[in-house]
Amino acid sequence: MKKILLITSFFIVFQANAQEENENTSDTTNIYNRWTVEAMTGFSDGNYPYGTGFGSGDKKHVLSHFKINSFDLGLRYMVTPKFGFKANLAYAKYTESDNISLPYETNQYTFAFQGVINAARVLDFKSDSRIGLLVHGGIHVASLTSKTETTLDAMFQEVPNPYYESTEYHGGFVAGITPQYRITPKLALFADLSMYFNYRQHMNWDGTVANTGDLYGKSTNLSLGISYSLGKDKIHGDWKVLKSENELKTAALQNELKNKIEDIEVMLQDTDRDGVVDYLDAEPNTIGGVAVDTKGRAIDVNKNGVPDELEPRDGKRGLNTYDENEATSFNYLVDQGIVNIFFDTNKDTPNTASTNNLYYIINFLKKHPEAKVRARGFADTTGDEKKNEELAQKRAMNSKEFIVKSGISADRIEILGSGEDASMDTSSKTGRQLARRVSFELIK
Repeated sequence: MKKILLITSFFIVFQANAQEENENTSDTTNIYNRWTVEAMTGFSDGNYPYGTGFGSGDKKHVLSHFKINSFDLGLRYMVTPKFGFKANLAYAKYTESDNISLPYETNQYTFAFQGVINAARVLDFKSDSRIGLLVHGGIHVASLTSKTETTLDAMFQEVPNPYYESTEYHGGFVAGITPQYRITPKLALFADLSMYFNYRQHMNWDGTVANTGDLYGKSTNLSLGISYSLGKDKIHGDWKVLKSENELKTAALQNELKNKIEDIEVMLQDTDRDGVVDYLDAEPNTIGGVAVDTKGRAIDVNKNGVPDELEPRDGKRGLNTYDENEATSFNYLVDQGIVNIFFDTNKDTPNTASTNNLYYIINFLKKHPEAKVRARGFADTTGDEKKNEELAQKRAMNSKEFIVKSGISADRIEILGSGEDASMDTSSKTGRQLARRVSFELIK
């Protein structure tokens, strides 16, 4: 029965590993913590063999006593999210647990190397569950040292134990199950039930030696412990939610499609409302209400830099007098959101699409030396709010500097960093583009 159990355990371990290699459900990015440190303590019960007059306690139960007598330290490495290996070193001290048995003491050191299956992943536990389950099995080697000073002879008389301070080395197989509960992102509490099957164990658990050429032994361990996941990832490797290769490809295609749709929406927009979509518009920031050609350029027959629609009725050169009507016209353009300078993401210099509006502001100030303007800087709501406020202020400063370099006195331009503009639709690419701007207004 024991041999069948062991053969079945190893078959399950290696079958799970083969299945893991054949499936396309592994984490293709390999971003999960593979190393785990485990420490546990509990009861180790030497089930059999025992010499005459010795015993571990109640033979009706696998664990005949509940005495903390074992300590175990291990290191585990998960080759894949579902399969890995672990090595552990354990110490156990076996003594009598009742008054029926003769007094005895043995000390055992065990080294085990095992395969580990993350059964929680195999059984598809819920991704948000804190409960985990490991199954493990492998081989072990051990040294068992007798500290028992007396034994019984054939006449049931106590005599010195000839094997006192003797050490036996044996080995065998181990299999177990480990339920887990994650208490912090990287720390888990677990219970472990393991059975050790020893082959050619001649020394009894009581420290005496049986007079037989071939002897088998068995012990059962029940322990509580903690495991800590090593690595840069913030979540324990046994619980990390991983995506399959197909899921990653699907997500990448969805993001690519979303970006393409947003780009098309931007291309088909008509920012300056001149009837020419932006991707065909040579001047995508034409002043509102002026006539444009098929390429979206303002009609300016006399090439004086002022659209013909803004030329005064008397035929004189446009915008050469600063009167109430022109101030009203400038403010109207501001109210319509037309006198704006736009910026690319995280940039503090105007983008190329804003050159026409920037020229209009400079031209206006040159023709009207008494006019003063206020520049308000804005940023979109993505990122750190404090950094966005600084960026908005810098955009207004740089816009002023550019105008000053064009021959306008610095005292005619007041700057104001207004920070983030939450009035725009920040969920869309277009809304974020419109929020990144410097708006101008006349100071009365």
